[in-house]
Amino acid sequence: MLDFGLGLIGLLGLLFLLGVPYLLVSHTRLKSQVRALEAKMRSLQSSLSNSQVSAELQTPQQEAALLAKSADPWGEARQEETTAAQTEDRVEDDRAGSEGLLPPAQAEQSTGAFASATQTDQSGSAPRAEETAEPAIDQVQPPRAFVLRADLVAGLSGWLRENWVLVAGAASLALAGLFMVQYGVENGLLTPFWRVMASLGFGVALILGAETIRRRLGDATDGAAQHLPSALAGAGLITLFAGLLSARVMYQLIDPGPSFVALCLVSLLALVLGWFYGAFLTALGLLGASAVPFLVGGQSQDAWILYYYFALIATVGLGVDTVKRWAWISGLALAAPITACLLLYLSGEGEPHFLTALLVIAAAAVILPERSLWPHHSGPAVAEILLPQQGRRIYPEFPTRISAVATCAAAAAALLVAVQTDQAAVVVFALLTLMVLLLASLLWMRQAPALFDHALVPGLAILAVILLQGLSFGPLFSEFDAAALRPPETPAPKILWFLVAIGALGSGLAYLRMQWSLTGPEGDTEAPEAHSANLPVFWALCAASFAPALLLILEFTWRPAAVHGLYTWALVVLAMAAGMTFLTERSARGPGAPQKEMRVALFAISALTLIAFALFLVLAQTALTLALAVMVLLVVLIDRKYDLPGLALFVQVAVAVIVYRLVLDPGVAWALDRDYIDEGWQYVTPLVQIVLGYLGSFALLGTGWLLARQQQREKTTVMLESAAALIGAVFLAVLILRLLPEQMRYGHAGMGLMATVWVASLVNQLHRIRLSGTFSALLRGVLILGYGVSAIGCMSGLFAFANPLLSSDEIVRGPLILDSLAAAYLPLAAVCAAAALRLDHLNRWVRIGFGSAASMLGAVYITFEIRRFWRGEDLSLPGVIDAELYSYTVALLVASGGGLMLAFWRRSDLLRRLAMAGVVLTIAKVFLVDMSGLSGLTRVFSFMGLGLALVGLAWLNRIMNAQWDKGKIPPPARQET
Repeated sequence: MLDFGLGLIGLLGLLFLLGVPYLLVSHTRLKSQVRALEAKMRSLQSSLSNSQVSAELQTPQQEAALLAKSADPWGEARQEETTAAQTEDRVEDDRAGSEGLLPPAQAEQSTGAFASATQTDQSGSAPRAEETAEPAIDQVQPPRAFVLRADLVAGLSGWLRENWVLVAGAASLALAGLFMVQYGVENGLLTPFWRVMASLGFGVALILGAETIRRRLGDATDGAAQHLPSALAGAGLITLFAGLLSARVMYQLIDPGPSFVALCLVSLLALVLGWFYGAFLTALGLLGASAVPFLVGGQSQDAWILYYYFALIATVGLGVDTVKRWAWISGLALAAPITACLLLYLSGEGEPHFLTALLVIAAAAVILPERSLWPHHSGPAVAEILLPQQGRRIYPEFPTRISAVATCAAAAAALLVAVQTDQAAVVVFALLTLMVLLLASLLWMRQAPALFDHALVPGLAILAVILLQGLSFGPLFSEFDAAALRPPETPAPKILWFLVAIGALGSGLAYLRMQWSLTGPEGDTEAPEAHSANLPVFWALCAASFAPALLLILEFTWRPAAVHGLYTWALVVLAMAAGMTFLTERSARGPGAPQKEMRVALFAISALTLIAFALFLVLAQTALTLALAVMVLLVVLIDRKYDLPGLALFVQVAVAVIVYRLVLDPGVAWALDRDYIDEGWQYVTPLVQIVLGYLGSFALLGTGWLLARQQQREKTTVMLESAAALIGAVFLAVLILRLLPEQMRYGHAGMGLMATVWVASLVNQLHRIRLSGTFSALLRGVLILGYGVSAIGCMSGLFAFANPLLSSDEIVRGPLILDSLAAAYLPLAAVCAAAALRLDHLNRWVRIGFGSAASMLGAVYITFEIRRFWRGEDLSLPGVIDAELYSYTVALLVASGGGLMLAFWRRSDLLRRLAMAGVVLTIAKVFLVDMSGLSGLTRVFSFMGLGLALVGLAWLNRIMNAQWDKGKIPPPARQET
């Protein structure tokens, strides 16, 4: 096997040694011919340079269109590197790659700036400045798409319609090389050695034949031989790859090392051929070489080598396109090998080699398009597509897009492996792969401003892996969780420290990038990395959020305290908080660049969040809530002293957490929790803790509200005010339920008082919304919605389930008038009446609604009190006695008279109409109800009283009509001009 391997390598080395010089020598003549043709073109253009007719007839729009055609996929920087000698070497090959697959007009647009730059330099006439100002701006703006363009797709489909026979022939030749090996296996005609040699010989013959035809007739010229050399050479390369893979995968004739060296030599040959031939050769080679391993078949324990073979194929494609500049070849060079790697992984092959191959492809996608080991990508980043400038989206250069696609593919592969595997070691390897990507994006790409957003991909993928492991009980989490039941004196697993170290390292390196964006990697303040004022803030946000986010994910999905102990885990959180405090101090002492306060505030918020997190771990319910409220007040004081408006974000989040704890979890359930103790139901939470938790938070947030209002922080002020109002309302509701007797707690008295609390809170927000901005109005609208739902719920219970007229369990308690009925209806009616009087900025019908609700609640209270006076504490008794009916009539008359007096005092036509409506209602009741319900003298006195009352009301109404206009304030007289 070793002799065969050495012989095969020697044969391929000899082929490469003889073939490459031959190709170079043959290309020298082609270069001389191109140089002579370009000299003739220059002479013709110089003869026409004195004529200005074409320049005068050309409009700015036409010039912009011509410049747009020469847009280079590799950006403006690469145009400057293009020299005349490089143009001479590539002009024919560029024409072969574009004109061969596109119509002439589209081919001219898709060709790189190499030819266009030369034509511009050779023209000899410079356009006027006023005509080229706008086109120059459009020229540097990359297009929306380089590869997935409609013209490119249309050109490709047209080319396939015209040359499908040639494509089929190339595929047939490639399959012939494959079938040659398989036929020998199936029929046993040749030994494995000669089967491989026959395949290799056939591939070499195809390549030699292709080169002979190209030397004589060319590759992209018109005629019968157009693209024939590319077809033959592409089939020959596929056959060579198939023969080498068969020698290793099917027959094990050579060891993995020599076989990989042989594949590298063939890949190098393919790279050189790709530089000399058209795009058809490269595309055919990429697709065919990616499909060869799946067509060869066979069983081998060393199938992992195929991953690196696919990485070689991607490298060759990118290497060809970095010279030819076709753009779509780079896309194909990533799509085909990555898809092949994915299919091989899904077939059950090794995960580490899969991820390593994807890392190699990602590195090649960053290095080769820019032709630099250290990335220097310039221009817009991919993330800036989401940030239009002046109403116009900007798009990144093509190398930036290629590197972004490769980085996302590698991160997605690591995430896929971590999700699908059932081995903890493989998950760790996936995390290490993501860490390599993160380190590369933070350190290796630090001199590439256009790649700053690449760090988001591995960072988010790391957080996703940790989160999914905890949520889906993955192998790494299961191994960690099993340690909670370990025997005593057994050490805890180290995986937690590994994950915490990842968070600390990510935040630390992001902070370092922030410093470099301000001062440059070498500390030179005149050459910072940042090309945007927001870039330091971006890195500050990443540094301040990565480690805390990782710790929070661990807490809520992994439960580290169950394995390492509560206080150990709290110390880890505090240590991270100390690190964020150190970064806050360093940022405050750093250079005074723009948005320094925002960066300092981000690190301060991170440190405060981690401190609150540690308090959350070790403190009890009430102490934790008060600690958060104290932190909010301290943050407001820090903002007041150092003017850090960015701290408003922490205030808003902390206030939301406090409200959540006091209202929802543990919230009201914690305050009203009861247990059966000593043969009775008793409250578990002492009333002192409730008062301390709610009133303490209310006082601290209220103080913060006063300070923030003086500082003119609108959002902070609104958040603190709304939270304090909500906490106060919830506290009153809880206090009502705790202080009321057991029988009244959820009866009409309790429901009415709680409805009063929620309606009062709603009215408060409605009153303050008139002075609110957009944000505060939105927040108040949400609170109004919540208060309204709570109020409707309580009022529904008051009139349905806790209605003393409907339920025999609702016994009225207390002395007459000042009883449970008064507690249930009078405060609620007073709040509604106040809303009707004070909310003058709202719609008229809203105020009428509140007034109607107040009147209805007052009428219900009077009705229930009359019934209690005549029937006792149980209002649900059936029937109505005569005295009760007569009392209702008297009450209606008194209410109508009082309404008329109030209408006369306020000079209100509306109140007067309502009072007269009460009179009509009283008459209707007497004639329709009392006539049939009363008997004897009661009926006599009822009608007698009604008659006297109506006569008196009529007399009073006439007096009012006579005196009505005397009390009115006359309207101001209109001044005549």
